[in-house]
Amino acid sequence: MSGSEKENSENYGYDEEAPLAPPVSEVKDEGEFISPGFKAPYVKNNDRASDYKSTGLLLTVFGGVGILFVLLTVIGIIPEFLGNPYLSYGVLFAVFVLFFVMGIISIRSAGIFEKKAKSDHTLEKRILDFVGNELNSSEVDAQADISDADEPEILFFKRTDCLKKIITNKFVNIDPDFLDNLIDEEVYDKIFGNNKEEDEDSETSEE
Repeated sequence: MSGSEKENSENYGYDEEAPLAPPVSEVKDEGEFISPGFKAPYVKNNDRASDYKSTGLLLTVFGGVGILFVLLTVIGIIPEFLGNPYLSYGVLFAVFVLFFVMGIISIRSAGIFEKKAKSDHTLEKRILDFVGNELNSSEVDAQADISDADEPEILFFKRTDCLKKIITNKFVNIDPDFLDNLIDEEVYDKIFGNNKEEDEDSETSEE
């Protein structure tokens, strides 16, 4: 593999020559769909960045105001109201410094997640372009080995499982949670339109 190919592979590269995923029926040990164990909800990087930024600003302001308060008290501008100023204000000062440092760290972390969010947005656009240009519902259903006897829930899982295989076969090093969320929120509806809602309504009516 050349240097440029390796670089692309490490950055969610798109493989022009990679074949589409094999039909589900040809994959070993996938005859049953087993519900996975508990999994924490996926949180997008832009949401993480927003949370870290707001938390960081709050901690930084609180810590900075606290540090200023202790310093003004020590130099006598603000009257002392604690019994042992050296011990009490020393502890307060250390706590406020800790808050301030934690706030700075949170703000820096927000910057990291903002960069990841931009990368996610670029990757998301590339995947959606690929899905819109290269895939259609009939092709996916054929590869997913869909049958008329499939229940709505099995139908949905077969399709999403097939989509995951096709996309990961074309774009490498994708975060599985990111891909699961993208398929559930956008890719499935982009290919199958309102089939997702129809399947859910059908399942509800059967119950």
